Amino acid sequence: MLRIESLTTAVGSFRLRDVHLSVAEGECHALIGPSGAGKSTLLNTVLGLLKPQCGRILLAGRDITKLPIERRELGYLPQQTGLFPHLDVRRNLLYGARARRLPPAEFEPLLDQLVRATGLAPFLHRQPHTLSGGERQRVGLVRALVSRPRVLLLDEPFASLNESLKRELWWLLRDLIRERRLTVLMVTHDLAEAYFLADRLTVLVDGRVVQQGESADVYLRPVAPQVARFLGVETLQPGRILEFQDGLATVQVGSTRLTALASPGLSEDVLVSIRGEDVILERDDNVTSSARNRLPSRVLSVRPGSPLLCVQLDAGFPLLACITRPAYEELAIRPGLSVTAVVKATAVHLIPNSAGTGADPSRTKI
Repeated sequence: MLRIESLTTAVGSFRLRDVHLSVAEGECHALIGPSGAGKSTLLNTVLGLLKPQCGRILLAGRDITKLPIERRELGYLPQQTGLFPHLDVRRNLLYGARARRLPPAEFEPLLDQLVRATGLAPFLHRQPHTLSGGERQRVGLVRALVSRPRVLLLDEPFASLNESLKRELWWLLRDLIRERRLTVLMVTHDLAEAYFLADRLTVLVDGRVVQQGESADVYLRPVAPQVARFLGVETLQPGRILEFQDGLATVQVGSTRLTALASPGLSEDVLVSIRGEDVILERDDNVTSSARNRLPSRVLSVRPGSPLLCVQLDAGFPLLACITRPAYEELAIRPGLSVTAVVKATAVHLIPNSAGTGADPSRTKI
């Protein structure tokens, strides 16, 4: 549905460089990355607020790169909804459809359906300043959809809302995406939001696409250290591959050897990425797992968290485990305790050093 080809856009000294991206019909695609990576610059270029230096933007095969905003058939919802303060909710909702001069028969049935789906019926004759933040975002979302856009663009629309309201709107948006096969390109700094809503992710760093793919694949297999750090991987340590055998690699990490699922194409020097949720702790006198990596470890510290507690370990290298409170209490975790850290080979992800700038062991999160 939406295809971006070789797009380069400059804003002051910043450049978004050679971006390629496709969003299929009915798909939600999230742009993520550190602040200043170029996410909003890319979205604003697609919308038509910024003019690219080169490249093309195609919508359903039609080149819209040079079209004015009103002819691009795009819906848009920013963080600040931009509702017209002098119009009541109903007239705000009608604005986009009327601006595009759509016949009432074409948008009014959809408007009625969306008002029911979002629970806005009681607010139609109220002014925007009387609404809560969540209510205003619902109005903005419906207004963006009433004009029947080919693609909906979202620029951190829920960032200013509290957690409970934000999650309520995630469910609403996900239902709308599935029921109406909406095509969505969204910018978000909230990883939980991206994983919940998006089918695919594009990770931008310093104006370049570093990784693209299915949400689960990007989460589990970051291709560069800066992606792993941004995605919150708790353990990222330098390692050296000693041998390959039957699809498995033996890796030296600190004073410990790990087994990882890997292909022979990897370079010898790698970065070892392990998510804290994939580390299982057992008492040395209560061994139950048959996983390949069983690491004698010592507890260094415990950091409270919600819903998981973070246990920093010395496993021959710095290793962090994220465990539930019942597990913490059952194991009687405390600093100095000897435990066994269990990590499946499939949970040890190897990143080629050539993929990024190298790992700094001191960057391991604790």
